[in-house]
Amino acid sequence: MTKIKELQKTTVGTIAIDWNLVEENIGFKLHDNLKDFYSRILGRKNKSGYISGIIKFNRAEFVKRYVNKDNWLNDANGNSTCAEFTLCLLKQTDDKYISDFIQEAFFGDWTGGNDFGHRAYIGEILINIGQVSLLLNNDTGVFEWVDFRYGYFDKYLDNPYGIVADSTQTSKVIDNLTNR
Repeated sequence: MTKIKELQKTTVGTIAIDWNLVEENIGFKLHDNLKDFYSRILGRKNKSGYISGIIKFNRAEFVKRYVNKDNWLNDANGNSTCAEFTLCLLKQTDDKYISDFIQEAFFGDWTGGNDFGHRAYIGEILINIGQVSLLLNNDTGVFEWVDFRYGYFDKYLDNPYGIVADSTQTSKVIDNLTNR
């Protein structure tokens, strides 16, 4: 868990990134919360660039507020108090790599070819109902969660199911992953 604690404690902007170049390549301005999330640490100790592990999962603490599908997670993890998590991190500081990484986060295979607006895939949790995706809404800056296995890939108005956090500074995504 040291890597997740490192992410939580590391100052925003520790990794120097030319965000203007990334924004020029992607074609729109990136929200400060996205920049804050990715400018803390690299996932270099791990070939994939991920942070992953087991977390204590408390539905009431995880969901800041429901947007659609009220109480969707009430029984989602059964009697289990643990869940697996994965957060996607940059693993290099090369400008082309960062642009490609951010492009993939917004428009990659995870979308199934559907239009999710300016939402970036940042990771997932795995609970008894399956994978719950964690997204960052670039238009609002909030961290959202959605269960795509239920469907509605092409009806994103029915998503997100809820908000995890409003910013990286108060992010339950990071805070919950450190409270093991």
